[in-house]
Amino acid sequence: MELNGARSNPQAGVELSRVGALHDELLHRASVDPREPRPAPAKARPSVLETVTLALERAGKPMRVGEIHAAAEQLAGEPLRWTSVKAALAACADGSEARFEQVRRGYYRIRAHGARPPG
Repeated sequence: MELNGARSNPQAGVELSRVGALHDELLHRASVDPREPRPAPAKARPSVLETVTLALERAGKPMRVGEIHAAAEQLAGEPLRWTSVKAALAACADGSEARFEQVRRGYYRIRAHGARPPG
């Protein structure tokens, strides 16, 4: 839209005056009765990686990805994204500092200290 058209639109002027009035009203309310910011949650949620690690540690045996996902959700007490669980497993199953070991397709376990990753 051309600038000339926008400036000559009478409806825009009405709407802008309403927005200005609302802005003034909200500023007045905030000065009369200011709100306190909400406190931060007392306990931060553990990361998906920490939850997946705990699930595998408690199992003490290799688990399928679906089982790991279900156990991690139960520990977290809320739904976890399937892709987040898979990403945590995949990211931490490679390299010399790997946390998990893929024992076969779709099965993971906690990597024993000093063990070399497969491959």
